[in-house]
Amino acid sequence: MNPLKLAILALLLLPIAEIYVLIHVGGLLGFLPTILLLGCAALTGTYLLQTQGLKTFGRIQQSLDAGRLPAQDMIEGGLIFAAGILLLIPGFISDGMSLFLLLPASRRWLAGYLVDHALQGLQSPDSGSRTIEGQCRRED
Repeated sequence: MNPLKLAILALLLLPIAEIYVLIHVGGLLGFLPTILLLGCAALTGTYLLQTQGLKTFGRIQQSLDAGRLPAQDMIEGGLIFAAGILLLIPGFISDGMSLFLLLPASRRWLAGYLVDHALQGLQSPDSGSRTIEGQCRRED
């Protein structure tokens, strides 16, 4: 499926799924506990967003100062940014995805996976030296 169509479909289905889960959890726990749980998740996510964002920014600066390419840390920074956007959406699904992206172990695993797949796309299967034989004629 086209990534743009997939993103549009996700943007349409996420609010519906969030409302469904909120109604279901609200029916099980009650209104006030549901709101308190959402508030706790948002506060925890905000704290993790701040601390993990600063740590990742520091690692990027250290890598650049050392003359290394901070590919993994840059992708982690993008994932932290995505987690911040997900925190703006009220609901348990988006908060859960945000907390997944903000936890260092899961974020490092996902960033490593994305870096590995990005590098595979850049490298050709026969990335060794290749000789093309032929003749060249210069016409002036």
